[in-house]
Amino acid sequence: MSNGSGVLRLNRFSYQNARMGFDPASLGIITLAATSAAAGAASASAQKKSAEATRQAADANAATLRNEADLQKQTGMENAKRMQQDAARQMGEARLDAAQSSLLREGSVPIREQALATRLQTRIQDEAAEAMRNAQSLYNRANMEQYMGRSNARSQKTSAMGTLLSGFAQGGNTLLKW
Repeated sequence: MSNGSGVLRLNRFSYQNARMGFDPASLGIITLAATSAAAGAASASAQKKSAEATRQAADANAATLRNEADLQKQTGMENAKRMQQDAARQMGEARLDAAQSSLLREGSVPIREQALATRLQTRIQDEAAEAMRNAQSLYNRANMEQYMGRSNARSQKTSAMGTLLSGFAQGGNTLLKW
């Protein structure tokens, strides 16, 4: 094309109009392609933020469960200590009752004391073991909560990257079809 000065001016692109820059149809197609890419980018950004929120929520839930497990363990230890003190008191009462009844420290009295001590100690140990099992269960739940949250967050971030690439691919495909 000549611009009147005798200089031949070539269009850089086939869709470029020498007088207007780009014809209106070309601008529409380019705008459509850019919109597809921008929509993909916006959706990917939202998915990435959602992934981060998922991870943070899982970490917070795991921390709460770990705190609860610590409290459960501490409570179990305190209960065992109180039960130990109560057992000592009960043993003292049993010895006092035996002494007041003027029974000799032979025969059935020592056997009853030993049975009482064994029963009390078993109860204390069972109580402490139950508290430890509950605490360990809470620790395990906390670890699983954190693992699942982080796994879901990774999955959402991967999906976000796919959405971003898809948006750019749709925009590029629109341009190629044109």
